[in-house]
Amino acid sequence: MKEMQSIEERLRKAVQVEKNGNLNRAVGEYLSIIRDKKDFKDAYLNLGALYSRMRELKKAVICYKKAISLGEDYLTFFNLGSVFYKNGDYKKAVLSLDRSRRLKNDFALAILVMGLCFSRLRNRKAAEACFLEVLAIQPENRIALTALAIVYIDKKKYSRSLELLNQIISLDIENKRVRKLKADVLYRLNRIDESAREIKYVKNYSDTFKCYDEFIQSIPIEMYTDKYGTIDKKIYSIQKSVKKTRDRRSLITLSLCYILKGETDTAIDYLFEARKELHN
Repeated sequence: MKEMQSIEERLRKAVQVEKNGNLNRAVGEYLSIIRDKKDFKDAYLNLGALYSRMRELKKAVICYKKAISLGEDYLTFFNLGSVFYKNGDYKKAVLSLDRSRRLKNDFALAILVMGLCFSRLRNRKAAEACFLEVLAIQPENRIALTALAIVYIDKKKYSRSLELLNQIISLDIENKRVRKLKADVLYRLNRIDESAREIKYVKNYSDTFKCYDEFIQSIPIEMYTDKYGTIDKKIYSIQKSVKKTRDRRSLITLSLCYILKGETDTAIDYLFEARKELHN
């Protein structure tokens, strides 16, 4: 009992050394504990997690496998599967994660990472089943919702994907990545005007777009004038042509003119008008 207490104190010391950021020294502390008590599972678990943080993935695998040999549990199988996932060993990851799920069938995180593995393996059917299983346990899991939406895009189930993207947006209205995906799905559904509105929304909330808007607005108006006339005269001339011909090239040119003028919303409208003409 006294010896075990001493080992526990040494483990707490190693954990504190790791928290203080001295990772190499922490590795030494854990290894010292293991040398003295080869069946101390917690030391292997902590060392495996530390090796994983340090991207020493092969060593992490060895630690987790040793920990499993000292007693199986769902978290250790999950950690082993996560290391395989990080290392790109997706088939091995699935095997470990499935063991984790069998030991705790409502452990959504293991099922989620399994789904990500199947996605990497291009097994859409298995990935879809995993993400649906996660959502049965955690209906608002945003990673599962997003991943499943992408699976449906790959499978050309655009309407189903759109439902999931709208569900995510209802939980996180300013999620720019999801709104860009939504714009793409709407475009694929040939709902061009709605797609344009989503792009405008992203533009208003994206730092990248804001910086670009500010850059455009900072350019002196004189730069818009050359021997062929002002930018407004160019726009007027192109608009007259567009009304007659609906020429796609002219629409794109008009979009670029409005970008230069700093009217990015109008530029987006004309760009999507050009996309419409592509489908006609």
